[in-house]
Amino acid sequence: MVLPIAFAIGSARSLITIFVPGLVGSHARIYTEAARAWLAGGDPWQVGPQDVVFAGPPPMLALFVPFAGLPDDLIRLIWVAGTAAVAIWMLRRLGLPGYWLGFPPIFQVIVLGHPEIVLVGLLLFGGLLGGLAPLIKPYVGLVLVAERRWRAVAVGIVAFLVTLPFLPWPQFLAELPMISATLAQQAHGDGVFGDPLLMLVAAVALLSLGPRLALWLATPLLWPSVQPNYELMTLPVLTPLLATFWALPIPGATLAGVIALAVALQVQRRRRLPTWLEAGLRPVARDTTSKEAESAVVAAVRRRLVSMLPSGLAPRGAA
Repeated sequence: MVLPIAFAIGSARSLITIFVPGLVGSHARIYTEAARAWLAGGDPWQVGPQDVVFAGPPPMLALFVPFAGLPDDLIRLIWVAGTAAVAIWMLRRLGLPGYWLGFPPIFQVIVLGHPEIVLVGLLLFGGLLGGLAPLIKPYVGLVLVAERRWRAVAVGIVAFLVTLPFLPWPQFLAELPMISATLAQQAHGDGVFGDPLLMLVAAVALLSLGPRLALWLATPLLWPSVQPNYELMTLPVLTPLLATFWALPIPGATLAGVIALAVALQVQRRRRLPTWLEAGLRPVARDTTSKEAESAVVAAVRRRLVSMLPSGLAPRGAA
């Protein structure tokens, strides 16, 4: 019962926003307004209220272009309902109980209509197409490195090069100092970037977990201008202990959770821990990555290529 209580406490603030006019689905509306500005020849990085000015990379604009012609209320409805549906599907794929919808990063992105959970779903279960997610959220690329999904990385690089002439990268780079300042102003996460001592402590704690797990968990701690929803990408490796720390709205809880996990795992290697604590150190989600899906995509592409060859040239057993 600890996790549902922690989730309820952490999501209480987002729950209040439901009753604030215009806030539900507001991020989807702002991102769509930015896409409209770009299509009209304006500056998308000037769009939005002062505390939520658009600051995403150019591929984020492309994601919202299909919605540019729709009414704002319909856009908000589509994204709130869509993110909720993707969240439910993703939790089922990960084998997580329904109350994980109350995990603050998940609940927050649903309420705001933020695309984070869609991109995390693509990252985790999109196979080769998971390489497209870092184009919009660069920090999720650490997961691809952790899992050595080099084919997906290659797909992302190719997609970047193909879209480079069509997206406003020159304008983005010219305004990068202003955009970086906007991101810093909007940062509401609990990371330690910018504090050398705490960054050192975080790095030591992360590295003690091993390089793979360190890459999965590094973003919420060490990424510049971090937001709470960045924790979403860690769902497959989150333990109950870490999720409890990260759910509670207590300053420093993000680093404290990683330190607690690192210390507990070190102690576990030397002596037996209480059963309840050992359970708190095991990832809640099923052990799943996108490698199986990626292999299926590769196999399907290979079958398609083989089918295009003359029968005499097709390798044996290719079908």
